[in-house]
Amino acid sequence: MIECSNCGNLYDESLDHCPECLSSLHETDDNGDECGGIFEAVSVWIKDKGRPEIICRCAFCGALKTEPVEDSDNPVTLMSVAARPIASPPFPIERISELTDLMGGQGDMDGYYRDHK
Repeated sequence: MIECSNCGNLYDESLDHCPECLSSLHETDDNGDECGGIFEAVSVWIKDKGRPEIICRCAFCGALKTEPVEDSDNPVTLMSVAARPIASPPFPIERISELTDLMGGQGDMDGYYRDHK
């Protein structure tokens, strides 16, 4: 058994990440140097053939990696990670029309549908 460096949960060493918090230890970076940071789950994506994977980022060096979702992963934690971009968008949602206009868009869906028929 391995103790999770993030939440302290004990889990089977055959797993690549803690099934409770979805974190893992970043032992070495791409250069082979020791890192010691914690890979935190930042998102979930569906790879080819509908297989979900967890996107992880090292809290220390910023490295990214993906890991397959395991049957033992906590479904509430998975849903929380998957919903994070929707719950906390990287821009103020009340200014979406203004931001779309700045990027050269119509700023509203009515204009999009009218122009793309």
